[in-house]
Amino acid sequence: MDNVHEGKGIDRRFFLQGAGASALAAAMASTFGLAGCSPANRAEKAAGNNASSGEPSWFTAPAEVPDADIVETIESDVVVVGAGMSGIASACSAAERGLKVTVLEKGSTWSGRGFGIGVVDSKVIRAAGLSIDRSKAQKYWVHCCGSRVNEALVSLYFNRSGEAMDWLIDKCEKGGVSVLLWDGYSRDPEFPDSPGYHVFFGGPEQTAGRDWSRDATKLMFEDSQAAGATYVFDSPVAQLKKEDGKVVGALVEGAGGKYTLYKAAKGVVLATGDIVGDEEMLKYYAPEIAQCDAKLYTPVGQNTGDGHKMGLWAGGAMQQGHFPPMLHPQAGAYQQSAFLAVNQRGERFFNEATWVNGKSLNYLRQPGQCSYSVFDANWVRDNLAGLPYGGGMFWDTFRVLGSGEWDGEAGQKGVDAAVESGMGFKADTLDDLAKQCGIPVDTFKATIERYNELCAQGSDPDFGKDAVFLTPVVEGPFYAMKALPAVLATVGGLKVNTNLAVTDAEGNAIEGLYAVGNVSGDFYAVDYPINIPGNSQGRCVTWGYLVGETLASK
Repeated sequence: MDNVHEGKGIDRRFFLQGAGASALAAAMASTFGLAGCSPANRAEKAAGNNASSGEPSWFTAPAEVPDADIVETIESDVVVVGAGMSGIASACSAAERGLKVTVLEKGSTWSGRGFGIGVVDSKVIRAAGLSIDRSKAQKYWVHCCGSRVNEALVSLYFNRSGEAMDWLIDKCEKGGVSVLLWDGYSRDPEFPDSPGYHVFFGGPEQTAGRDWSRDATKLMFEDSQAAGATYVFDSPVAQLKKEDGKVVGALVEGAGGKYTLYKAAKGVVLATGDIVGDEEMLKYYAPEIAQCDAKLYTPVGQNTGDGHKMGLWAGGAMQQGHFPPMLHPQAGAYQQSAFLAVNQRGERFFNEATWVNGKSLNYLRQPGQCSYSVFDANWVRDNLAGLPYGGGMFWDTFRVLGSGEWDGEAGQKGVDAAVESGMGFKADTLDDLAKQCGIPVDTFKATIERYNELCAQGSDPDFGKDAVFLTPVVEGPFYAMKALPAVLATVGGLKVNTNLAVTDAEGNAIEGLYAVGNVSGDFYAVDYPINIPGNSQGRCVTWGYLVGETLASK
């Protein structure tokens, strides 16, 4: 057994630079406060900080499980740890290639969530007569990530995600699930969207307005079982087993402190999801995300960085730099567009014609992490006029390709629903609107007066918003939609090569160990690019599909 399991400290080269990260986390906490909607929430977050010792708890690997405590060994070709989208895709791909697969999941069932799946190519894209300019889209991706990604991994996604998506589409067609393209793309050359966002309809797992991709995951799950994959639920993996430097299996603790070794002849695949459920890891690796109060999609108590920790203990390295934020402004009202935004003090604070991560990060820095998108009775007309130049999520409804232009009537129903739910406000006067929002009336009205002046002159020297998006707030009724950021996931993880094998800091593969989905790293950095919306789930499917191919070739 490798000595990383002997309770010794971990080589710090394998981690994010400790002192720098701690200083960054402290700076973030100072800058943002522990921002929340209530003092109690902020106090709870502060109390949850377990960094007083000066060193994160996972820097010390657990003691090795003695062989005497291993009472059962179950043999497979492949052991997948985690039954989310990436783990199920891995299991399905490997099993369909003839491998014996065991999937270990600490929850009581498989999981699937999220709106759509974004890829670079597919039979659905081709059938629509569309294509993505790969050179331009990939260049934008790398630029968005500050050139801190492993570009070979980005190329792998751009070159192979279409093949993986066609594999999934075939399953959907067989299973009676329709696969369509979203049509709400941004035409803004500064914040472009490419037509690669696939949405799913017609399956039994779909819930109203949520989890559109769950049916696709379910079909992969069923096909993996049909191909012979075995799922073992309620079985959290305690640690990996190494022999002569090679990862050979995963250990699950049973009754009386005894363990079952699930041995893998070809490899163990870590697919345990992100770190959102571990507050200590969030504060260390993702300080911006740690400050965000709302977290969506993550199963409570499940995505706790288990795979990240096990990979590090096995000798792998974490990607450098803190994990990029994957935030969308969807914890409040949906309709925001590029309209005037004010904070709780009634002040304008940024160029509103930006993308979802940009909006969310700006909201995160405001009092209460809160903003209000303010518009008047002409908002449907104004929004429609801006769509050809901007568009994108939270400007448009999630309409599908071929369904016609944005539906203003449906948009108004959404705004009315937000007002009814308390996430939006409507008033005949600006004074009343400000009071409903709890915003100082004088500041609010002065901000709107200034904004209307900019609209009249057709230029925005305050923040540089394009003239097409400068729409005045002059005619009642007036609206204010409460906009709040939400964490969807963290998208940083272990260093991997193009075979999806976990590597050490120098790029040497850890034999027998692979990582997919949000356990794997170096595909994102600095920021989460959304020029191909839904690409995080697209990576899950693609990496799962490809790791099965890799393992079958061994």
